[in-house]
Amino acid sequence: MNNDYRNTEYCPVLTEIKEKKKKLHDDILQKHPRQKNMYNKIKSRDNEFNKRFVQIYNCKCAYCGVSMDILPATLFEVDHYIAESLFDDKNKAGEIENLVLSCYQCNRNKKALVISDKYVKQLNTDNGKITEVFYRDDKYYIRINKSFQNDKKIEEFYEKLKLFHQSHRIDYLLLSMNGLHSKIEDKNKKEKLAEAILLLQKKRNMFNV
Repeated sequence: MNNDYRNTEYCPVLTEIKEKKKKLHDDILQKHPRQKNMYNKIKSRDNEFNKRFVQIYNCKCAYCGVSMDILPATLFEVDHYIAESLFDDKNKAGEIENLVLSCYQCNRNKKALVISDKYVKQLNTDNGKITEVFYRDDKYYIRINKSFQNDKKIEEFYEKLKLFHQSHRIDYLLLSMNGLHSKIEDKNKKEKLAEAILLLQKKRNMFNV
């Protein structure tokens, strides 16, 4: 099983996220020197900065790992890792270090969840620490690692984002099947797998309502 629960064996590894975000931040300031809130420049899906931000996360939700290959781009948002409502200064909340790519489901479920103290680093999606907390079991469900079980704050995060949900299991299966489909050369096997992907995608679409 892949060490990063968000990735299948076919998914590209997330690399140099902080460095890439810093470069994006600098490029935004080069074009907009007075810009104080990076969120306001990145949130709109139809601009170049949003597209670059999405690419930094390999077009995948930083929390659950669902890809834009599975869900339409309209179901992805720029999320404030530490909720904007917890800041006195919205410009601080909108700093690029506090922004992550999230699917609609994770973003809406998370809402104003308070992430404090050591958990700010432990649940951070950019430094890889969150992959120490969660894993995929042999049925592809996201689970809490043994060393973090009975940790109330971790359990709250897990429950709030509904990482246990069936939809995340289907997303992982679809990502795996899509990856395998791209590797198969046998035409007959490729067509059969495509049919299976289509059926599973229809089931997944039931959760998009």
